[in-house]
Amino acid sequence: MTPESYLFTKTIKMNLLVAKLMFILHLHSGFIVATDDVDGRTIYSVPSKNIEYAYKSEIIDFMQTGVFTYDETLDDKVK
Repeated sequence: MTPESYLFTKTIKMNLLVAKLMFILHLHSGFIVATDDVDGRTIYSVPSKNIEYAYKSEIIDFMQTGVFTYDETLDDKVK
């Protein structure tokens, strides 16, 4: 592994960690609201962004990219 690819991998993991921490912060402060359970997975709403019925991984992906898409196949990369 080259030093550049190692740093890139570390940067991606840090971004995931920061997104996960931001998710937890937003959840506890009320910006993200746990709405219901679907097939044993909690779904959330982000009222300020008009996002409803989203899984945690979709919201974390939105925090990383700035673009929200529904994709129930996304896994929670940071548990």
